[in-house]
Amino acid sequence: MLRFLEKQKASTVGALSALATVLYCGLIALFFNFMAKSTAKPGFFGFFLMLLLLVFSAAITGTTVFGFPVYLAVVKQKMAEALNVLAFTLLFTLVIILVVAILIITLA
Repeated sequence: MLRFLEKQKASTVGALSALATVLYCGLIALFFNFMAKSTAKPGFFGFFLMLLLLVFSAAITGTTVFGFPVYLAVVKQKMAEALNVLAFTLLFTLVIILVVAILIITLA
């Protein structure tokens, strides 16, 4: 997988990272939607689950956003390329956030 990513442009890798992050967030939103329809009160285990999900989500999204740039910077010593990938990832994520926000506003 790393060899495939190394051969791609920074913009392509950034777009893939942003899409992976958005996909994961969408799955978590589906989980929240499912849990909101549950009639059971969360109690201790509900709050425990939410904290565990927070830690797990931070690890997953941290890996999808920062994993490959850190690999480029630390292992391959390509700092400029790492910063480009990170910048494209954040840019594409911001664009997706704006598109979703506009969709929510216009469809509400």
